[in-house]
Amino acid sequence: MHLYDIPAELPFLDCLAAGVLDALKDRPPEALARATILLPTRRSARGLRDAFLAAAEGRALLLPRMRALAGLSTEDADELALPALLDLPPAVAPLTRQAVLTGMVMRLPPRHGGPATPEQAWGLAAEMARLFDEVALEEKDPDLLSQGNPLAYAEAWLARLEALVPGEQATHWQITTTFLRGVATAWAGWLEGEGLLDIGLRRVLALRAQTEAWRSAPPEEPIIAAGIGVGGTIPAAVELLKVVAALPRGAVVLHGLDRAALGQVWDAVSQAPTHPFCSQARLLADMGVEARQVRRWPGCGLHQPRAVPEARPTLLEMALRPPEGMAPWTVPAPASWRAGLHGLQVLAAPDAQTEAAAIALLLREALEKPGARAALITPDRDLARRVSAELIRHGIIADDSAGEPLGQTPTGTFLRMLARAVAEDLSPVPLLALLKHPICAAGMARADFLDSVRLLERRVLRGPRPQGGLAGLRAAIETLSEGASKPKLVALHAALEAALGDFASLHGAPRPPADLLAAHLAAAEALAATPEAPGGLRLYAAEEGEVLASHLADLAPAMARLPPLDPGAWPALFDAAIEGIAARSVRAQAGRDAGAHPRVEILGLLEARLLAFDRVVLGALDETVWPLATDPGPWMSRPMRAQFGLPEPEARIGRVCMDFFLFACAAPDAVLSRAARRGGAPTVPARWITRLETFLSGQDLKLPESQAARMAAALDQPADVLPLRRPSPCPPAALRPREISVTEVATLLADPYAFYARRVLGLRKLDPLDADVGALDYGIIVHAALARFVRDVSAAREGWPGDDAARTIWAEAAEEALAAQGPRPALAAFWRPRLARIGAFVIEIERDMRRDGHIRQSWVEREGRLELPRPRGTVVLKARADRVDQLGDGTLAVLDYKTGTLPSTEDLVDGTAPQLPLEAAMAWRGAIQGVPDSPVRALTYWKLSGGETAGEVKAMITEPEEVESAAEDALDRLGLLVDRFLLGDAPFTARPHPARSTKGDDYDHLSRVAEWADAEGEE
Repeated sequence: MHLYDIPAELPFLDCLAAGVLDALKDRPPEALARATILLPTRRSARGLRDAFLAAAEGRALLLPRMRALAGLSTEDADELALPALLDLPPAVAPLTRQAVLTGMVMRLPPRHGGPATPEQAWGLAAEMARLFDEVALEEKDPDLLSQGNPLAYAEAWLARLEALVPGEQATHWQITTTFLRGVATAWAGWLEGEGLLDIGLRRVLALRAQTEAWRSAPPEEPIIAAGIGVGGTIPAAVELLKVVAALPRGAVVLHGLDRAALGQVWDAVSQAPTHPFCSQARLLADMGVEARQVRRWPGCGLHQPRAVPEARPTLLEMALRPPEGMAPWTVPAPASWRAGLHGLQVLAAPDAQTEAAAIALLLREALEKPGARAALITPDRDLARRVSAELIRHGIIADDSAGEPLGQTPTGTFLRMLARAVAEDLSPVPLLALLKHPICAAGMARADFLDSVRLLERRVLRGPRPQGGLAGLRAAIETLSEGASKPKLVALHAALEAALGDFASLHGAPRPPADLLAAHLAAAEALAATPEAPGGLRLYAAEEGEVLASHLADLAPAMARLPPLDPGAWPALFDAAIEGIAARSVRAQAGRDAGAHPRVEILGLLEARLLAFDRVVLGALDETVWPLATDPGPWMSRPMRAQFGLPEPEARIGRVCMDFFLFACAAPDAVLSRAARRGGAPTVPARWITRLETFLSGQDLKLPESQAARMAAALDQPADVLPLRRPSPCPPAALRPREISVTEVATLLADPYAFYARRVLGLRKLDPLDADVGALDYGIIVHAALARFVRDVSAAREGWPGDDAARTIWAEAAEEALAAQGPRPALAAFWRPRLARIGAFVIEIERDMRRDGHIRQSWVEREGRLELPRPRGTVVLKARADRVDQLGDGTLAVLDYKTGTLPSTEDLVDGTAPQLPLEAAMAWRGAIQGVPDSPVRALTYWKLSGGETAGEVKAMITEPEEVESAAEDALDRLGLLVDRFLLGDAPFTARPHPARSTKGDDYDHLSRVAEWADAEGEE
């Protein structure tokens, strides 16, 4: 047999190309074009093409046929696509299989373990499809497979499965096998009726058909299988490789097989599924070949070496040996192992983001060498995305081989947002996320559309949620006052209504998924349209558009196979239907015209096989990431898989361990990278790093540490830290307000910057989206109820209408206040008992005060305005008094309602809470609308919580002389304040008095209080 090997330290594709060219150097040019080279991936085929061109040194070449056989491993099996396959029935389309299996799975009721929702059924169908493929790919009985009968084949493997456990054991296993038998039998019958083959079965039959074709009629041209079998092969692939190796002009080229070192432990290696060479050992055993029969590939001495130390593979092989070959571990020989550490480093980052920044630096550093190529190899897509983002910081756009999940591309995100927004009745958050997506325009010019959306957000969607759906939006818009903005909102609503069409609601009777998909896509195209471009053109125009359009085209007939479902389940099912599909996306290249850098790549494990670089970073070397946790799957335990004839789950660790071994030897400069924490949780180093460090420590050696993490951290550290100064804006006199309300005086005193931000800059905190009706709204409700109650009671003859009438008045006032504020039903039900308790308290207090004539008249919610002449000008003091009572002796009492904490008497006296004294001063001067100018006898707070203690009357000051003194003091202090800030040139310094607390913190982020307070030592 023609079996060869290319050592791990040599560039595989360069050696392969050099050997092929040397073997055909005396043949005519077309001889190379007649050769066929089978490779594991399309990327390796492109790499071999480049290797041929480099080896030709400028000469024109007719390149050989290079076929990618990603399908020879259990996970990645694919069709051979050679002439012998044309007689086989076609394979079922993957999405059609998924949909048909989903419909079959949904027949199992949830009470018997069936899926509860369609998306769960979709996921379970995917697991069943993987099982069917794995069973077919690992089948060792060629006679059973050669029948090509789906029903007979299904019956055979189901019988083997049921025989694994006696019938009297494990009731749950009996349920599982009954379920599998029902679905598998129905699936086989469906395939037979459609004249199709299952995907896995056809792949195996394709391999066997090609095997028989080459066995019966050996081709005259060269056939080379290169780099296949490194990660393990299925039985049909073993037969194919065996035939290729036996062809007169055939060859099988392995990678990294250290025959000399492994000869001592070869038997142990083949029994250790987690060992990197276990797959190749089993491959050779299945082919009936011994390791000593594998020869060195002739092209190994014909290339320019990349200077990977020959001792590095030897060092790694020793560190990864099974227990039977660990005797050399006990023999210290640091001099013989030190050479293997040349060019090898370990990067230990504290977290995933630091790891990504450090890797980006390492890749950027590699480009300093002219012509050097660098790559990150990792199975962790999160790390790949982080590194891609960090590389943009250095002006590098890296080609990520895995692309971006289709559901996370801009177009995929838009489609998912649309489904979610409709399913949630166009509630504010998902609706705005949809409308602000760059694709959305609803047939309008994008700029005009965005103006209308922002207007809708401010006028309708901020604050409590409006009623659901398009009808709720229309009702909310109609309640707005007439103005220039209302027609824009009406036009926006009409555009949305026209665009959504049949997809405006996901409620009601079950609908066929195919109809839901059609309505979904029609709505998406209508929403994406602009006057300049139709929606379909914009929706599928991006780099991922072709992949998305193709996937959706395949999805439409697949969805027709599903039964009608609850429309509310559509968003989750749609998410599941586009999950797992990847596409290239321009999102990482936003704002950049340049393409991907030609010398930097980000690769997954499969895509990186056989490639060589000048620097390679192996990222995310942590347990459960690289390698992944072993999982036997939902159908069989580990012993049952072995009895059935499926490979052990640990074999996957052996495959990715071989990847680790070869990638660590793929470049002169190799960095093993890991993070101490991922997703906020601590990690465990990959077992291979632990073994390597343990072996080296026994040799008194240590892996060199990369300094990239330290350098990456230094990138964001300033040379000097300059504390931020407390802001003190000083606007010109023309911009300083000449009016101030009594509630703003405390703010101006405690935090002039907050007053400046509100009154000078005109900044107001936006209401939150989809806001819960909270404490502020409760206070508004209590104030409104009290205002109406007091007005109606004051209008009664003889001062009091009677207890029954008063209770009726309160009940009507409370319901009117609740309705005006519009809380959700649950909150309204929560607040009604509290309002009832407040009502009982208020009725008792009012009855006692009004029956004996203590109160003559009451004024509620009255505006006040008082001009304050000052040396530099006049300032107007404004107020809105909650309540002013005229007492029996003609004096006045000023009341304020609070639902929260009350200020103390000291706060009134020292000016911290000047509201009541200032209102008293205004009442005394007749500055409150409708209230006669009379002395003020009392300043009182009513605390109305509605709790166990429904209310409390707190008289702050009860003597006219004391009230007058407090009022005049408050006016004097206000005069000094306005002289400094409103009429003077004093800066509006943020929080100048640390001892004075402010009401609210709406402007603290603008003043950056957390920064300067820390620098000044404040808390």
